[in-house]
Amino acid sequence: MPIVKVYAKNQVVADIEVEKGSILLDVLQRNSVEIEASCGGKGVCGKCKVTVKKGQTPYMDNLTSEEKKHLRSEEISRGVRLACCLKVCEDIEIFLEESSENANILSHFIMNDFGYEENIIVKKVVLQRPSLDGQKSFDLRLKEAIGDSKLKILPKTLQKLAKMKDSEFYALVYSDEIIDIKSSSFAFGVAVDIGTTTVVCYLVDLIQKKVVDYYSFINPQRKFGADVISRIDFAGAKEDGLFILQNEIINALNTAIKVLVDRNSISTEDIVRMVIVGNTTMLHLLLGVDPQTIAISPFVPVFTERIYAKSNDLGLEINPAGTIDILNSISAYVGADIVAGILSTQMHKSSKISLLLDLGTNGEMVLGSSSFMLACSTAAGPAFEGVNISCGMGAVEGAIDSVKIENGKVHFTTIGAKWPIGICGSGIVDAIAYMLKEGIIDETGKFCDKNETYKEYLKEVNGQQAFFITDSVYITQKDIREIQLAKAAISAGIKTMIEHAKVTEDEIENVFLAGGFGNYINPRSAVEIGIIPKKLQDKIVAVGNSAVAGAVLVLLSSKAAVEAQSLCKNVKYIELSNSQDFNQFFIESMIFESFEQEGEQNQNG
Repeated sequence: MPIVKVYAKNQVVADIEVEKGSILLDVLQRNSVEIEASCGGKGVCGKCKVTVKKGQTPYMDNLTSEEKKHLRSEEISRGVRLACCLKVCEDIEIFLEESSENANILSHFIMNDFGYEENIIVKKVVLQRPSLDGQKSFDLRLKEAIGDSKLKILPKTLQKLAKMKDSEFYALVYSDEIIDIKSSSFAFGVAVDIGTTTVVCYLVDLIQKKVVDYYSFINPQRKFGADVISRIDFAGAKEDGLFILQNEIINALNTAIKVLVDRNSISTEDIVRMVIVGNTTMLHLLLGVDPQTIAISPFVPVFTERIYAKSNDLGLEINPAGTIDILNSISAYVGADIVAGILSTQMHKSSKISLLLDLGTNGEMVLGSSSFMLACSTAAGPAFEGVNISCGMGAVEGAIDSVKIENGKVHFTTIGAKWPIGICGSGIVDAIAYMLKEGIIDETGKFCDKNETYKEYLKEVNGQQAFFITDSVYITQKDIREIQLAKAAISAGIKTMIEHAKVTEDEIENVFLAGGFGNYINPRSAVEIGIIPKKLQDKIVAVGNSAVAGAVLVLLSSKAAVEAQSLCKNVKYIELSNSQDFNQFFIESMIFESFEQEGEQNQNG
């Protein structure tokens, strides 16, 4: 059987015996070797590049059409292949492409004053000593000391009670249950937002009612596909695909919990609650629930209601009696993260009409006020996160995150002020806005034939016209089309909801931009390329990670949890796949508005 030896940063990271004819990407994924495969191994994204150093000759003679499309001649000459296209037929040594591991993940949020009420009660207890005249059992004595005879007690708590009955201790009560007794008065919770691309975990002191720390990381499921459809495909196509995806996120959450515990000198037993939000697919994968019906018409998930579980049910390493609260979703493509976002912005309580936009892969949005709430998901795709873009990448160190093109020159910044190795979503949007303004592309997105000012930046790559920001980072005609598709989907979604609500753009008073891309994007660039209507530009407010903010609220307030459930009943979901309005708006939104047209409108206005 062939042996695959894998190197990263000049060190062997895996030595794997495989069946002859195995696809290299499958081999790497099943052996937990980190490699980007945004399209899920379909040969579409061109991101799963490896360099073959041994066994090269028989492999390099068999380039697939996908590889010829995605690989430059310079890469081919030095042995680069796509792992999803490479069959392992003999011993082979490969080097993984170097990538930056430090992601610029959105971790902050804006918290509104919600009016917290007691959620976890901690009571100091000293049990009265029993006597022949008073033989009341210790569980009854405990309830009596707390002051509620109706409280439930778990077997684990009784086991601890038998050992601690003669000492002073603290009882932790949540809802109608004594969830723990312990020597310390600590009680912490973790609020989690599981995104398709990134995961954020906040450690919250439930007694002091404050956030004390956070930890964020790239979702490890990303190596199986950048979007939810790719992951649903993986879960269904592989015999143990669902288990693999569930295991990836559970292990990653346990790692995050350990980091938070160690950094704050507490124990896992001190964490007594977790509140988890995320899109509907991510929550299905977390629970090991088959998500196949989400991907096929009529797009019905297995569950949308709030799920309440114990930590042991999922293998999450917190207090054994700890509770896991998974917030309810609205539909297959508008998840608990959006519910939490509504909750944290309080838009459902305001008389003012607001628009909540999450400009991630699923393009979820909500329009409404205390009078009405509409929601939809636009399937914008992952282009805004750098996927399916020639030099695209996530928001990691070395990614170009802002661009300015003027006076014949190109200026840019990178995350972490590192050497540029690619371009992320905010940088791409900036670049296209300036390319349009400077006449490098026209309103259809096509490169203009004659632009003498920037001719030194215009070159061909694999037969395509491209604009070079650096010697190795460029934007092709296809990349511009990908952004046009994504921006048209978002724009059409907004217009469709406005049409359904029978309101005008002037009546919308707030535009809440949520999520990582929404927070880092330059609002002016977003407006100039047509993601957001021009009339809404001055109403844009970046609210950070509104999903995790809502999860924190639920950790701290049982009132917030109840409100999250009730607001879902008042949200009307608009299915865009059969909306004629959306289809028409989408076609119209593919065109960029030229700066000449904008000037004419301003003069006429």
